[in-house]
Amino acid sequence: MAIVASVAIAVYANSLGGALVYDDVNAITNNAAVLDGDVRGILTTASWWGDGRGDLWRPLTTLTFALDYAVHGLAPLGYHAANVVLHAVVSVLVLIVFAGAGVGAEIAFAAALLFAVHPIHTEAVANVVGRAELIAAAGFFLAWWCWLAADAARGARAKAWVVAATAAYLLAMLGKENAVALPAVMLWGDVLRRGDESPATLMRRRARRYGALIAAALVFVALRSTIISKVTPTAALLDNPLGALSPLPRLLTATKVVGMYALRLVFPFQLSADYSFDQIPAVHSPIDAGFLAGLAVIVGLGALAWWAWRAVPALALGIGVLALTFALVSNLAFPIGTIMGERLAYLPSAGLCLAVAAGLGHVVGRAAAPRHAALHSAPTFVVPLAIVITLFGARTIARNAVWREPVIFFQTMVADAPRSARSHSELGSALAEAGRFAEAEPAFERALAIKADDPVILYNWGHALTSEGRYDDAAAVYQRAIAANPRFGQAFENLGNVESARGNQAAALVALRRALELTPDSPYLVMTLANVLFRGGSMAEARATFEQALARRPTDPEILTNYGALLYSQGGFSAAVEILERIAPPAPARALIVLTGSYRQLGRTAEAEATLATAERLYANEPAVWEMAGKLGRSSTRP
Repeated sequence: MAIVASVAIAVYANSLGGALVYDDVNAITNNAAVLDGDVRGILTTASWWGDGRGDLWRPLTTLTFALDYAVHGLAPLGYHAANVVLHAVVSVLVLIVFAGAGVGAEIAFAAALLFAVHPIHTEAVANVVGRAELIAAAGFFLAWWCWLAADAARGARAKAWVVAATAAYLLAMLGKENAVALPAVMLWGDVLRRGDESPATLMRRRARRYGALIAAALVFVALRSTIISKVTPTAALLDNPLGALSPLPRLLTATKVVGMYALRLVFPFQLSADYSFDQIPAVHSPIDAGFLAGLAVIVGLGALAWWAWRAVPALALGIGVLALTFALVSNLAFPIGTIMGERLAYLPSAGLCLAVAAGLGHVVGRAAAPRHAALHSAPTFVVPLAIVITLFGARTIARNAVWREPVIFFQTMVADAPRSARSHSELGSALAEAGRFAEAEPAFERALAIKADDPVILYNWGHALTSEGRYDDAAAVYQRAIAANPRFGQAFENLGNVESARGNQAAALVALRRALELTPDSPYLVMTLANVLFRGGSMAEARATFEQALARRPTDPEILTNYGALLYSQGGFSAAVEILERIAPPAPARALIVLTGSYRQLGRTAEAEATLATAERLYANEPAVWEMAGKLGRSSTRP
């Protein structure tokens, strides 16, 4: 256990310096439920994504993000450290469970080491949002371990272990929904270990146990369906183009993707964080090479499992774990949120690692002379295993570096997925964020050349143009996004901001009010509307609108700062102080400056000096801080 944990931590130690990138932004940095520590909202609303796409609910994982934020804010180290520790825990659980399932200690140890270093896991471990996979897998294997412990216990202790297994299973699903596959895996493992007992007898004997697991699954599905109003999420065609295909091409293409997963599981050296439109071309013919390769994988694994049923049960168990957990994310039965993602292979890969270890052990056992007492310790087992672990570990360490910095991450994503519209669009956004606007525009144009008039790509381009100060061009791009998706609330919101920046407050109000109709639950949108009303001279309505925003988020520092600035500009210095003093420290620089000015206007000199000193300490390089110092007659020198 110590060796497995140490290896898992060692190969991911260099991921600790990674940033919060890609999907981390929506799941963490832009997620109001995480930033507010809104436990009730996390548990009772579709809280996974912070950009308004409310069709995913993974409350346990989101709660861990909120806990991270409460402890260390948005500093990436803590988030990455938690992921590395969780991966080590899952790797140890893989060892414990497979050893307890009867595959043999050496085979279980080999499987756990392979799992600990497998490069396909980098997206789940090095990308913080992959924590959903880690929590689901941890709960999955913890429930399995409790299930096995119940077999070794009797009476009340056995029942207690079953209760523990059921609780762990429910927690796994609250981490991510793919853990729902556990009962099928449990049944497969029980059938393989049943001895001479018939499957029907086995089912009758374990009816209550399976009933408990199924009841937990039904409770989860009912909760999830109630909160997000659907069983499966609606996939954007940019993320999963399978949704736009008729049934036959969808099935053919999904089968092709099975072959792509298999290749990366066995030879994980060509990896990518993106497979969206149009990186994987659709298949329209059953003689397509990609479809035939995927079909060969499916048929071959089925045949191998049938043969191994009696000959090598550990191999059959590994194939069962691989197939049964992968089925839910394969797009074969129903489309999911993405056409392909390496993070989705995290849980299924445990089955592959067991199958590889068991297969190698079987080959060594058949080839070795009978005199060997410990076949699996022979060089013919250890040497190839050590070579694979070394190669996999080196590849994992190299791949971790991709997540260290946003521009490098998206440049790598474009190199890995040059046909993907999303890769080019995300690179454009990252370049714009870094101020490299001349390089950003061609990236957006390449994205639109792959998927013309995609509203998400246009939205991202509009945001980049806004950051550059090209408001006329940004407005035109947002209007194209709205024409492509007339219910794109965020595009209306950003169009309103751009129109306001262009001085067209009437057009801004029209766009923002339409945005509010489409996304009525956004307090920041209400705040934006209040700011535009203020710029347009509608002071009473602006104040009333700010009060509406505060009613939704009473302690939000950004809303309080904007409202305080409005009150200050209107000479309401006492009211501004009352609003700005609500902000929990450390307050934003602008809030401290406005508060200093308000104290000064009210003749509260000592408080003005103390607040300015705080601003100088926290925001030493902010020009506005030193301008305020000059107004107070301070002789401070800017560093």
